[in-house]
Amino acid sequence: MPDRIVSEIPKSARESIRVSLREKGGTLGCDLRVATTIGRGPMRETPKGIRIPIERLADVICALEEARRLAQKL
Repeated sequence: MPDRIVSEIPKSARESIRVSLREKGGTLGCDLRVATTIGRGPMRETPKGIRIPIERLADVICALEEARRLAQKL
């Protein structure tokens, strides 16, 4: 399976958080990587990021939703 960019979330004028589905070593995972641009070139992913195994994705989503709920109370 070729890499599939699911979403790009703007982080700043030159950076975004790229969410991709990527197969590595025969295992599908969800990658969250920082993508950046230098000058007027295309966005390119940096090594900064994490890979989430698909079977753990629901756990990460729940944790992020809990973080959002807690942050809204602050």
